[in-house]
Amino acid sequence: MTSTTDSPVPATGTAAPDAVGGVPVKRRRDRAAREREILDAAERIFGERGYQGTSMDDIAAAVGVSKPLVYQYYGSKDGLFLACLSRLRAQLLDTVSDAVLAAADPEQAMYAGFVAWFTFLDEHPSAWSVMVDEGMLAAGPAAQAADEVRAEFVALIAMMVRLNLPADHPHDEEEIQIVAQSVSGATERLAIWRTRNGGTPTPEKLAATLQRLLWRGLDSLRG
Repeated sequence: MTSTTDSPVPATGTAAPDAVGGVPVKRRRDRAAREREILDAAERIFGERGYQGTSMDDIAAAVGVSKPLVYQYYGSKDGLFLACLSRLRAQLLDTVSDAVLAAADPEQAMYAGFVAWFTFLDEHPSAWSVMVDEGMLAAGPAAQAADEVRAEFVALIAMMVRLNLPADHPHDEEEIQIVAQSVSGATERLAIWRTRNGGTPTPEKLAATLQRLLWRGLDSLRG
């Protein structure tokens, strides 16, 4: 005789109460956490050793999972590298955009954006190495992804330039793009130089100097 205390068994084909779309919630959470662990390890190892010097074995061992599982999630080393780039791109642009939008005025927005950019690189020491890995970014999807990061950053700089120009003055879009492209290139070179210089000067000093330089250049566009 079956005990009346036995737990009811869900009917065949019925998802368990803790399932979404037929997939247990815990399993979804476990996968999301595992993907973050893999990306964290991949970002660090790619940043330290470069694309060519990194293997899927290295990343799997760092996370404590099997290499087939890493392939199951990302398909290939290229796919994993692109996933790292995609995450870094979103994090970096969100960080800089939030700082710009939270500023009290256009002049402060420019300074805050530069501080956020260099502070992000300090807090993610492998990020810049991944984004400028010459062994991977010469061509192909990774190069395209890196170019998209630059294009979005240039667009953000161009927006800051426009905000600092008189609203009633006609703007020369080509001049704005020249300024934005130049500033973007300068921040890249400064990031590389700063990495080789032991992380100095501070983000605040870099931002203040860049802002003064850009502010003087904007005088010619305000005329």
